[in-house]
Amino acid sequence: MNRSWADSITPADRLRFIGSGVLVLGLTGAYLFYRVRAQSSAPTLDELMPGYSERRARQTGILMGSLVVWLLQEADTLKDPLVQALIIAAASVFVALCCFRVAWLMDRPVDDRQEAAGPNDR
Repeated sequence: MNRSWADSITPADRLRFIGSGVLVLGLTGAYLFYRVRAQSSAPTLDELMPGYSERRARQTGILMGSLVVWLLQEADTLKDPLVQALIIAAASVFVALCCFRVAWLMDRPVDDRQEAAGPNDR
């Protein structure tokens, strides 16, 4: 019989391929996202009205406390295109690492799994 190359690919190899694809596409997507968003970003309120953020933080701190001021500052940080691109890149790296880890576990011999579990873990 004629076996094609697709028949010889194991599920672990497929996971490695998927992990590689997720990594490449995620990092490329993060880079493109950053380039497009950084070039087309509108001016911020602080650029339009200098000192706005400090006045808002002071007023919010008086009304709601310093925790809310910190939360609002962090929310503003998340609006930055660089931070968003880094989150996209980190998520793609995490998913790729999960794929590689599962593929590595699938390739382990059966004896190693039983020894790692221990005699009382059955």
